[in-house]
Amino acid sequence: MTRAAALLVAALAASVSAPFSAPVAAQPAGFAEAMDEVLTPTGAAAPMLRCAGLYRAFRLLAGEETGVGAEALEGEVALALAAAARRESDTGASPAAAMAEIAPVIAAASQLYLDRMGAARAATGNAMEDGLEATLFACAELRAVLAGVAGG
Repeated sequence: MTRAAALLVAALAASVSAPFSAPVAAQPAGFAEAMDEVLTPTGAAAPMLRCAGLYRAFRLLAGEETGVGAEALEGEVALALAAAARRESDTGASPAAAMAEIAPVIAAASQLYLDRMGAARAATGNAMEDGLEATLFACAELRAVLAGVAGG
């Protein structure tokens, strides 16, 4: 990732961070704190990893064989690759080491989202709630900008 692209991604990540902290009423108890604990060590890659985790949660819920699952897989992979590139840039790690570092972070973020969706479904009969919809929108924006930076 070039320096200009890294700065653009960092600026975008800062501008879309508000939807990542939905009102507490829209989140299961401790969700924001648990997500922060998972993501904080990843620095500037955190927004990308948060979104990769959300896309993975959708993929697991929908199943890869569905249209939603296939689209979620594409989002998960694109954001994971961008996060790995960011970690390589930030830490000097090899591509393999960066991927090894982010894999458990994506898994943990995904599990938090799956738990949140399960709680929403139990409470309302619907896995989606306003905070998740806002986060999904922000993740779609981040993904589109990253695709533009990568030329795709």
